[in-house]
Amino acid sequence: MPISAIGNNRLPRDAGVTLVEALTALMIVAMMAGAVILLAPGPDRKTRDEAERLAARIVMASEESIVVNRTLALVVTHEGYGFERLEENGWAPAEPRSPLGFRAWPGELDVRVDQRLGDEDDPRIARFDAMGVATPASLVLSGAGARWRVVIDGEGEVDVARAD
Repeated sequence: MPISAIGNNRLPRDAGVTLVEALTALMIVAMMAGAVILLAPGPDRKTRDEAERLAARIVMASEESIVVNRTLALVVTHEGYGFERLEENGWAPAEPRSPLGFRAWPGELDVRVDQRLGDEDDPRIARFDAMGVATPASLVLSGAGARWRVVIDGEGEVDVARAD
């Protein structure tokens, strides 16, 4: 019986991984890692989230002024922001527990008012009346190396965009 140098040590055809299969697996892992990196929040995410939260509350105030038939104002200070209602005896702050109550700015956030309703001493920077008209205003929120601008137009519409 002849014995060959190769012998019968051959593996079956389906044993092992081909180069194409290995490259396909690597490509899938790389695509998943890229998706995770792209979807992971960056350091400026907190600033953007706060700008979007402010914009949502401004839209809510604009709509509430129409529904309750009462003028509302956005009040911005260095400590935070909130809304006031124009009552018969003057301006009254919204209830602290309401969605329009005063909210403190996060500690690392810097806020600058670019465009406002009145003078520098008046914390009311925008008003929303019962007819849906608003006084235009603009704020820039800065933090974690990012700057986001919140703009209120004359119809009470709010836009959030990166400020460059």
